[in-house]
Amino acid sequence: MDFKHSIVSIESIDLEDRTYLFSYPKRTVFLKESIKSVGLIQPPVLFSKKGFSRLKIICGEGRINACQELGISEIPAFIISEKSDKELLLLALESNLFRTLNIIEKAEFINKALKFFSVDEVIKLLPKLNLSPSFHWVEFLQAINRLEDTFKKLLIDGELNPKIAKTLAYLSLEEKKKFLELLKKLDLSFSEQREVLEKLLDYKKRKNLSCLLPDELKKVLDIEDFNKRKKEFFEILKALYYPHYVSKLKKISPIVKNFREKHININFSPYFEKKELEIQFKIMSFEEFEKKLKFIEENKEKIKKILNEI
Repeated sequence: MDFKHSIVSIESIDLEDRTYLFSYPKRTVFLKESIKSVGLIQPPVLFSKKGFSRLKIICGEGRINACQELGISEIPAFIISEKSDKELLLLALESNLFRTLNIIEKAEFINKALKFFSVDEVIKLLPKLNLSPSFHWVEFLQAINRLEDTFKKLLIDGELNPKIAKTLAYLSLEEKKKFLELLKKLDLSFSEQREVLEKLLDYKKRKNLSCLLPDELKKVLDIEDFNKRKKEFFEILKALYYPHYVSKLKKISPIVKNFREKHININFSPYFEKKELEIQFKIMSFEEFEKKLKFIEENKEKIKKILNEI
């Protein structure tokens, strides 16, 4: 049916029902100053149906809430009726595409769409969200929608790596709290977030632990100095996750340090994945070249020891 323009009382609108709404966070605060200055320029769209005691909001929730907070009791609105849930949700989406939807809003929309559309139909709607039509995105957005508000806000603020959101969604509430504590106390970068979460979950599985954070790492979080706290956390995490590597590294470190003092670097493959090493040095003269070769020759047994260890 065509839209019908009316003046409605805000009291006649159901402000709690969000069947077709997915704005996050609510946009009330951004709209109050505009409405206060120039009034309500774009009327919201409301849905009326027999049996409903109040009008449902299809779009314009932020505008309606802003008017209410400004003490406005009546507003102009477009009233529609005789529309299906599918049509109403699509109308709500189209009315929001003038702006860029954030990842949480996309997740909320997909969550609502799955109640009214088949999975195949939802996949076909993904390009409207600037996403490729793939089931991968449906799974990903469903996982994001399961996250608590704390994590959703971090995602919007660009402080949480979206690539770990799916993993976080399946953690227990206690595990999420611990990871949130890590984010705050260690100020983890996106790559660090992913590394830490993957290693902690893998270590938990390998050791059959009951919690995400081993006791050795819990103690580190109480260190007052930030730089020391972060440095020790990663050192202990590496020692726990790569015990053989760290053990070998401790044995050969004095030798490596001895060579480094002579400006000769001994480099290895990551975590000794390959039984090889690289001896690297710079020279400014042939005499310097001879001296370094002599030092290497005199310490060849130490080099042999390193090769045996790795």
